[in-house]
Amino acid sequence: MIQLRIDEILRDRGMNQKDLCELSGLRPTTVSEMVRGVRTSVNLKHLETIMNSLDIEDFNQIIKKVKV
Repeated sequence: MIQLRIDEILRDRGMNQKDLCELSGLRPTTVSEMVRGVRTSVNLKHLETIMNSLDIEDFNQIIKKVKV
């Protein structure tokens, strides 16, 4: 299973979802669904926007594969 690590990254940086929405310009619902992992597909443009907003260069920093 593939998971996004957005929640971990925000926590490590002392940020919350609202901060990410303000930085990225994405809708709160979009950010919330990505953080909670309830989306079954990820819009690559949204992922790129979040990575740019959090100054992340490597996909390995934001995506992880979890054994189920």
